[in-house]
Amino acid sequence: MTRLTLIFLLFTTVVRAQLPVIVHESFDVNTYGWLEHETATHKVMFQNGKYFMEAPSNGWMSCVAPYVDDKKDFSFEATFTQVDGENDNGYGFVWGHDGKNYMNTFTITANGFFRILCPEPSLGINDNWREADNVRPMGQPNKLKVEQRKNMLYFYLNGKQVATTKSFPWHGKYLGFVAYTKMKLEIDDFILSHDIDIILPIRVEPPGNKENLGPNVNSKYDEVSPKISADGKTLYFGRKFSPENVGGAHDKEDIWESRTTDGRTWSKSLNLGAPVNTPATNNLIAASTDNNTLLFHVNEGFAFMHRTATGWSALEDQGIRFKNESPYLEGCLSPDGKAIVFVAKFKANAFYRSGNPERDIYVCLKQADGTWSPPIHTGKVLNSPGDEYSPFLSADGRTLYFASNGRPGYGDADIYMSKRMTDDWKQWSEPVNLGLGINTAGFDAYYTLPASGDFGYMVSNTNTIGLADIIRFRLPQTVRPDPVVLVSGRVLNAKTQKPLAAMIKFDDLNTGREVGEARVNPRTGEYKIALPAGKNYGYHAAAAGYLSVSENLELIDLQEYNELKKDLLLVPIEIGESIQLKNVFFVQSKWELRPESYPELDRLVKIMKDNPTIEIELSGHTDNRGVPSANLELSERRVEAVRQYLINKGVPPRRMTGRGYGGAKPIAPSTTEENRQMNRRVEFKIVKK
Repeated sequence: MTRLTLIFLLFTTVVRAQLPVIVHESFDVNTYGWLEHETATHKVMFQNGKYFMEAPSNGWMSCVAPYVDDKKDFSFEATFTQVDGENDNGYGFVWGHDGKNYMNTFTITANGFFRILCPEPSLGINDNWREADNVRPMGQPNKLKVEQRKNMLYFYLNGKQVATTKSFPWHGKYLGFVAYTKMKLEIDDFILSHDIDIILPIRVEPPGNKENLGPNVNSKYDEVSPKISADGKTLYFGRKFSPENVGGAHDKEDIWESRTTDGRTWSKSLNLGAPVNTPATNNLIAASTDNNTLLFHVNEGFAFMHRTATGWSALEDQGIRFKNESPYLEGCLSPDGKAIVFVAKFKANAFYRSGNPERDIYVCLKQADGTWSPPIHTGKVLNSPGDEYSPFLSADGRTLYFASNGRPGYGDADIYMSKRMTDDWKQWSEPVNLGLGINTAGFDAYYTLPASGDFGYMVSNTNTIGLADIIRFRLPQTVRPDPVVLVSGRVLNAKTQKPLAAMIKFDDLNTGREVGEARVNPRTGEYKIALPAGKNYGYHAAAAGYLSVSENLELIDLQEYNELKKDLLLVPIEIGESIQLKNVFFVQSKWELRPESYPELDRLVKIMKDNPTIEIELSGHTDNRGVPSANLELSERRVEAVRQYLINKGVPPRRMTGRGYGGAKPIAPSTTEENRQMNRRVEFKIVKK
């Protein structure tokens, strides 16, 4: 082994250009995810603005995993004060640690020595202790610094450069502090600087304080993979190795849920039981916006469970097949129910390397016939040479949050945000890091948020009740998704007012395209849909044997999140039943149909074709302003326009009659513009079944 490739410089100071500061830890608040732990023999904790380490006789180590590109310039420094213990064994920095046996160290002793170690044989660095005359004794602070520039390492002790050598390899990602023997150590003012560019939002705002969800959600076991419902009132999560799991304490993971009304007080968590949970590992990929469908990864593909009147259905395979080269998969279901977004390793990965644990983000799209597309790669902008984790598509259908360890950040993995720019799922904005406070120097992932976008939920290992806990924090405005309207209510039989099982369909009225679907709770009739800003929507419930009453919502200029309660009615197909065609629109004061009317009229065409014996009467109505004869003519011509549309679509003329009533049959007093708009309508009535 070649000796002394290390050059010792006891009195040299070197002035260099400063690197950008990535992490500056003052140890007032545990922002970066440092270990806090206490046993009878040792403890590490934040105490009086310092990181306090009480090590046992065999030593102790505490590390985080910040993002460091070891091919670029970096430096890290901290102030160490040994306040008690043995003075002839070392304390200081450890870096490039693999979590097992390989690491680099720069340590000093209170009695005046320092040592630099690297396990790489080719570098010949396995140095003995060397004396340094500027080590301060027990009870006084010593500042250590390691700096890499142009593939050379420089070591500083209390501002003086004491050694230099070729750069050390990083065998692992961990960086932190070590005490080799029984001692009490205070650490302060840790700074990591690095020649990297972290892409942040244009305006960086700190998040709110991280709030532990408390003992009704969190336990002494691991709580993992949270999924918050669109309305923010139901939380699904995994709990590992709990004796209350279906398979007992050896059951690796079961799915649990807890509920809230205010986001602060949570109900005692409940195991979902069979058939959702089995004695095997149970991992929930996603829950739908309507809260009535659960998504699972099974049999090299995906399967759904749907809510039934008595619980959950058996798994329904979706016919998607792929061979994931990674043993892990996380994902989400898009809010419109038409896309499954997930991470996996395929040969189509942007930076595919067979031996590396590198996953990319893919999407499967629901086709018009109800089948799903094969996985589609989302492109190089979104994916890095490293691992992508836990993608979550927000309620706006375009803002994607995901974790990555393959791009510059603060920790082992950070959470990023990107916007989908087109409908082909391959064009994305440059991902931005959510910033410090959300991200730490540790592993940050498994992030989820409700439709409101106001609070983020994730897992934390800091200040926990047990092992990993679920926390929430208020999300800064700059990294929130675009606004949506969360529409909820019940689907009811118009005659009996009893709930019905049904599907909810919603259309973009400007294009005539169906843009989403949802399921109704078959026991309560409850439904939820999230409608993003920027479109004019029509939506309705659909069930066999019933006619639907449609609603519409114009959200072109929506500026903020809103919630809307609206029950949807289904009318039995019976003689004498009348249905208002709420999404039929005409050019103002004319009888020309606007294109937004086509989805509504096409549904009426389908009803007529599915029920070939039905005959209907169309009726047109105006408000009572203006000349009555003109209103009557306008209503008659509008009815004829609707009738002609149906004829052109293949409905026989003999099955339809039409009549205009002008303003003679209002359904509301014509005292407000809103009421007058209600009176301007087209209806149809079943006259023969």
